[in-house]
Amino acid sequence: MSGKSFGSWVVEIAIVLSLVAPAVGSAQSSAIEEIVVTAQKREQSLQDVPISVTAFSGDMVDDFGFEDTRDIFYQTPNVDISQYSYYGSITIRGNPTLNNSLAGEGNVSLYFDEVYRPTAFYGGNEMLDVERVEVLRGPQGTLFGRNSTSGLVHFISRKPTGELEGYANLELGSYDTRILEAAISGPLSDRVRGRLAVKYHENDGFQTNQGPAGGKLAVTDRLAARGHLEIDLSDSVNLLLSVEASDLDDIGKAFNFWGLLDPATLAQCEPERIWGGECVGGGAFFGLPSFGDPDPSVKRPYTEHDPDNGDGRYTLETLSATAKLRWQLSDSIELVSITAYDSHDRFFNTDEDGSAVGTFGGLFQYNDSYTSETDQFTQEFRLSGGNGETDWLLGLFYFYEDRGSTSHVQAFEGVISSQVPGTIVDLETKSWAVFGEFGRSLTETVRLIGGFRYTDEEKETDVLTETFPGSQELSDDNFSGKAGLEWRPRDEWLVYGTVSSSFRSGNFATDLLFGDLNQLRAVKPEEAVSFELGSKSTLLDGRMSLNATLFYQDVTDKQGLVYDSGVAAPVTLLITVGDADIYGAEFELFMAPADSLELSLGVGWLDSEVNAPPTFGFNAGFGTGANAFVGDPFFLDGSKLGSGWSLNGVVRYHISLGGGGNLTLQADYDWREENIGQNRIDYAEDRLLVNLRAFWSSPTERWEVQAYVENAFDEKYIDNLGAIVAGGDYALGNMGMPQWYGVKIGMNF
Repeated sequence: MSGKSFGSWVVEIAIVLSLVAPAVGSAQSSAIEEIVVTAQKREQSLQDVPISVTAFSGDMVDDFGFEDTRDIFYQTPNVDISQYSYYGSITIRGNPTLNNSLAGEGNVSLYFDEVYRPTAFYGGNEMLDVERVEVLRGPQGTLFGRNSTSGLVHFISRKPTGELEGYANLELGSYDTRILEAAISGPLSDRVRGRLAVKYHENDGFQTNQGPAGGKLAVTDRLAARGHLEIDLSDSVNLLLSVEASDLDDIGKAFNFWGLLDPATLAQCEPERIWGGECVGGGAFFGLPSFGDPDPSVKRPYTEHDPDNGDGRYTLETLSATAKLRWQLSDSIELVSITAYDSHDRFFNTDEDGSAVGTFGGLFQYNDSYTSETDQFTQEFRLSGGNGETDWLLGLFYFYEDRGSTSHVQAFEGVISSQVPGTIVDLETKSWAVFGEFGRSLTETVRLIGGFRYTDEEKETDVLTETFPGSQELSDDNFSGKAGLEWRPRDEWLVYGTVSSSFRSGNFATDLLFGDLNQLRAVKPEEAVSFELGSKSTLLDGRMSLNATLFYQDVTDKQGLVYDSGVAAPVTLLITVGDADIYGAEFELFMAPADSLELSLGVGWLDSEVNAPPTFGFNAGFGTGANAFVGDPFFLDGSKLGSGWSLNGVVRYHISLGGGGNLTLQADYDWREENIGQNRIDYAEDRLLVNLRAFWSSPTERWEVQAYVENAFDEKYIDNLGAIVAGGDYALGNMGMPQWYGVKIGMNF
């Protein structure tokens, strides 16, 4: 390959194909589903939107057999999510949320039916009666606002229909998995339609605790339901009322343990030995056990938790209510009002030493407990119109949230009773914004696009930590903008270039303060500016689409959370870690070369680097030589946030069985390059995950059966690993999910 890397060849081929392919034609009929999205808050074909978007229709989600939101993210270039957490650890384009605090909000905006919900869940990672999922990459600050510096994920549910329809699915799988999902929709009168959907998901847990208490971990117990009522108030006014509730009562997936010390010398190991399980904790320093797991397994964690006695629980209750009013003021002007209330009540209990013996063989245990409780109200008004040559949108947005949280590590609570949380927080946020976006045709092939958003935000927090009260306030305003050009060399080919910006709200450090009010500090907003050049083309008379994007993102005042290990308890510190430069490319191909064959391919490449003062750094790991028990210093300047290659795709082959229905064979895959963290110990292993699925449908498509095996080749890999506390003797994290079998039976009516 003339000395070039595989990645370099992929990027070059993607760019050449994107530029050359629009000249290709065919007389064959269309075979690829056209997906209509609302990425610009109006309905458009995916191929007409000047944004890097990956979208999955509800039919695609069903046809591909996707059950979990991670299935969506694994098929989206330059998007990653930790297998341990729920929505909290989504990373888009290598710009991660480095401070997932209970009082914070992430870099990726989460929208559910056009409502921003920073702490919202569908009962974990569940998808219920989905009409469409849209993943928007890059800052979305003009139309969607705050906390979208990395991008946005929008889940849209199916709405009431004019005719009676419904479905019911039953899935049985490994570890006694039982999933039941059903929905019914139809008219209630000439002007009223309704839809009701429910999903129950349960399994008995795929982890067997190796600690003295035993028991099953990684247990799923979730129930979610949603109801829509759509009313035509008049020929021009439509009202959609929605209520959604979920109840999650899981036992969480336990951490795995990686020792940091050589079992013979008790000196800190090299990273490769740590990742391989060759090292142990430092109990021998104190005449205590030197625990180490030579073969970390996702199925066999070690914890002192007793799941049969309520330890390790992850519970979440949510309730949401939304009223959406659409008023067609004229043939070209529409007014939309969206009023929403959302609440959640969450508890989780983790064993953050990843072992049954604790740190240094039993000096203390990190048995953490956290709660959060939120009431949120949002109101949005939008007025939009257009005449073909010009389209425009103007809006107002208001956000109010009252959030309470607690954080508690029993081993470090010395002042108050162990029954009282160590840090208790109340946070109030008020934010309002005015926004707009427009498009104007300059010629038959060139179009000007632009947008703006002005946001004013206030936050106030009151804290009680180890009986010490404290408070902090933040007041910020921001102007985000977007400008760009669209060029259409052909009707089926869109080339665009944009400059856009967004900001992430300023935040407080409010978790695990251990009585140290000096750490109740605030950081200013994190801001991002993105330069993007993209191409979208539809080829072969609709049988192929080819999209490619190049981008550069300039991030300033990146927020990050670290631990101060120079005090008796590792107090959390919220800091500005510096700026970041992120370069990347994305390539997506969807193709149906024959009626019986469907192919998709996604490629992502990232190079992200932190820019910070040369001496700005922190300690990490146990420490070598004189740094033993305090950690080795590492410096942020030049460190990576999340770089490398990713590859994903789906291959589907259809076989007609005549009067016996139809059979589809599918393989979907996802490959990620290894990622080494800032301190060389933090690590995510490269892996190739392949899922194999077979689908049968009856001739009338009334009955459907699916059989699948996920992680078909039983790949064992480190999903995430990190040495959290400097001077500690271990790192913790998670091995990847195990192999999983199942069968799903569905009926449509």
